[in-house]
Amino acid sequence: MDTAISNGDFLLDSRNRPIKISGVQEFLQRALIRLSVKKGNFTYDKNLGSRLYTLNSQENNMQRKALSLVCEALNDMTEIVVRSVSTEFIDNGEKLKLGVTLSINGNEEDVVITI
Repeated sequence: MDTAISNGDFLLDSRNRPIKISGVQEFLQRALIRLSVKKGNFTYDKNLGSRLYTLNSQENNMQRKALSLVCEALNDMTEIVVRSVSTEFIDNGEKLKLGVTLSINGNEEDVVITI
């Protein structure tokens, strides 16, 4: 069980208590954290995170590289299988919009993150 996070802060219920999540939602949140955090920037676990921030709009084989980096970031999460990855650079190539389809214990989940 974990605490739900949104935009870097805990989500609270109507009584101002943190909302608990488990199962698919917990695995999904953990995956999103791994994809969003720059690999090596988390003090307590230097292996946590991804190298997606290294991609740029001039890359050849963008889809393949993004897929490889997503798989690398989620490699230790045996409950998750990466099904597909789509990429799009936005804001004049400054940001990467990443669409990812994951299978979490057999449940398909689509997520979009911006890096």
